[in-house]
Amino acid sequence: MAENKISYKEVLKESEYRKLLISTIINRFGDALDAVGFTWLVYQITHSGTWSAIIFALNILPNVIIQPFTGALVERLEKKKVIVITHFLRGFVLVAFFLIYLMGYANGWIMAGFTFVITTIEAFNMPAGNAFLPRVIKKEHITHGMSLNSTLSSAATLVGTGLAGVIIAAAGLKTIMIIDIITFFVAGVIIFTIKCEQMEENLEVIKSESYITTLKEGVNYIRSKQVLVNCIVIAVFLNMVLVPINALQAPLVSECYNLGSELLSVIGIAGSIGSILGSIMIPAISKKLSMKQTLIIFGMLMGLGVMVIPFGGMITDIVLIKYLFAGLCFTILTFTSSLIVGIFNITFVTNVDPKYLARATSVIVSAATAVMPIASMLVGWAKVRIETGTMITICGIGVIVLLVITMMINPELEPKKEMTNEVKVA
Repeated sequence: MAENKISYKEVLKESEYRKLLISTIINRFGDALDAVGFTWLVYQITHSGTWSAIIFALNILPNVIIQPFTGALVERLEKKKVIVITHFLRGFVLVAFFLIYLMGYANGWIMAGFTFVITTIEAFNMPAGNAFLPRVIKKEHITHGMSLNSTLSSAATLVGTGLAGVIIAAAGLKTIMIIDIITFFVAGVIIFTIKCEQMEENLEVIKSESYITTLKEGVNYIRSKQVLVNCIVIAVFLNMVLVPINALQAPLVSECYNLGSELLSVIGIAGSIGSILGSIMIPAISKKLSMKQTLIIFGMLMGLGVMVIPFGGMITDIVLIKYLFAGLCFTILTFTSSLIVGIFNITFVTNVDPKYLARATSVIVSAATAVMPIASMLVGWAKVRIETGTMITICGIGVIVLLVITMMINPELEPKKEMTNEVKVA
């Protein structure tokens, strides 16, 4: 088959896709700098862990309460314009915050407000970006294109995270903010230059409908596709059982490994490497395994990797071995999760009718994100009753149990032929 001969080199020959890829890399690099810089800035200004938690919650809240409704609105607009405008808007919002910071007026309330505004803008950007990708790349190149996009995004995040501390130490937080602002504008300009030959079908029809009708159509479309419903349910449960891994990294390092922040850095680097490796493997795995087989095989490996994470501090007192053990576990975790998520995204993008793509993206992201604050509260409640290591091991067992139940129920995770026939990318 022709698809078996496709290579990354061939995909990169598509000039408009290259522009989108470069824009994504620049954007992810800026986001990585911001993630480190803003986290440090919040604590530097407020000297409060409570404010850090509040601002973390505000980073999630718009995805839960706003994004389910933004997809229907984005569906009525030209996706390229939405992406460009949201990039520029975030840039201007950061400029405003930077000026307030320079004048010495920044405080917890102001940072919380700006966080909510920026995340709200991102709630429009994400569904637009997901719906725009199939319009700038050939259908037969989507698997390799999304894999390359994910791989280089992870690499940009790794580089940005690594450089953030160096930049802060050498040039200060102001430099981080300036670079972040520039990345938004540069990414927006690059997207603006993309020539999208594949016109947005049904846009005029959707515009003629009321917003409520567009929203209802999107919900009804998702409900009518059992594959999408099943994937959403599995994504929600996987997200829920993995929340403690992110929430308890610091206690894990301290209580289970008796080490400090150096191990956190090792975990972060190992996680990024795992994500990159998983993204690279997506085309090869997607050719050999179905979505269900990928979920079961690599999901089981993920569960085992999570289950044994706390044991690294028990098996040895040698620091280097502890680093290697924890690094290996987190590499397995991010390798398997990026592979599962990547193949899920490809299946999703290639089999959802393009005119519903933005709406479906909004619903799925919102559902998967909504469980995070609930799971975080449960983790906080359980933490005073259960040791960190025990809790993480239980999470690993939870992943395995979920997959065993999935095998027993055998839900439909592959698109039916008639669903595929609806796709009109070209």
